[in-house]
Amino acid sequence: MKNILSYYLVAVIAFLAFSSCQHDEPVNPIKPIDERTVLVLTSFGQIYNQEGKLVTTLPNCTYAAEIISEGEDYFVSGVQSKGRVGYWKNGKWNTLHVDFIDDVDHMTYGIGKWDYYIYLLDLPNVLKNSGIFPLENFHDFIPASHALRVSEGKCYVIGSAFDDQDNTRYKPVLYTNYKKEFLPMPDDAKTGGCYAIYAYDRDHTIIGGHVDSKPAVWVDKEYRIYEITNPSLNLGDDVILGRIDAITICNGHIYGAGWELTEKNRNVATVWVDGVPSHVSVDDSDVISSQVVEIYSYGDDVYLLTSEYNNETDETIDYLWMNGKVIISYPNILSSGLTVL
Repeated sequence: MKNILSYYLVAVIAFLAFSSCQHDEPVNPIKPIDERTVLVLTSFGQIYNQEGKLVTTLPNCTYAAEIISEGEDYFVSGVQSKGRVGYWKNGKWNTLHVDFIDDVDHMTYGIGKWDYYIYLLDLPNVLKNSGIFPLENFHDFIPASHALRVSEGKCYVIGSAFDDQDNTRYKPVLYTNYKKEFLPMPDDAKTGGCYAIYAYDRDHTIIGGHVDSKPAVWVDKEYRIYEITNPSLNLGDDVILGRIDAITICNGHIYGAGWELTEKNRNVATVWVDGVPSHVSVDDSDVISSQVVEIYSYGDDVYLLTSEYNNETDETIDYLWMNGKVIISYPNILSSGLTVL
């Protein structure tokens, strides 16, 4: 009898433990809209929230390139005026103790985080905490402005480089764990480039850019050429008619964002949802050029950061959007990215 009671007791305890594990909250649950903080980074190192208030100014910052977040923490890459290599965490500078063998200036473009590792793109290397990992065959590589992503410890870097057979044509490049490859294009394509990447589940990537004159997306390295709003527009073979500069996934849909040209040769901010384009500019007058700075998915919501330049007044206004509606405008801030806490 004691053995039977012990057996049932162990079974009950195991069931309760299993049930408890099954109902644990996720580590970073999606917050309701009114509990979120959207952080908009400027190239000068200021960080604003979704109400337009200045959250902080990064100390000793001469250029801020990108902002990412994890939980309640945010991380920024860029250039520090004292010449040190590192990043800002929650507004405070952290120096990486890296033993370089050169005396060149260092500028960290992209930034990524996984576990307790910080990844920084500091050409020609990726810095992983204090480790140095050289990019293979980097001599003519031009990185995207937000060129680095990390998914479960796998590091990706994107940009453009000369074709191995023709040093007059740039082609789209993907580094996977520092190994270089050219992404495929149609057989008759001449040039291309990568400008945006979304990496997930370790082995999957969605990359945005252009092929010849058209916007393009590579889904796990397979290309898709997107159409522009005015397919009859033709401004010459060397003119890019549309380009994807930021990319994300939300509810299984691919959101590629960037710009396309109008008949009057002005950029207009554009979002392609599964390849279908739509303009997102606030001011569509002939003196305005606009583009997408960043796109970011959070739960079921898609945030967008656009910039509009007035050619007559020489003024810029950046706009923060959520699900196709403007939340707030930021005059003359020169934004470089956003994230959500």
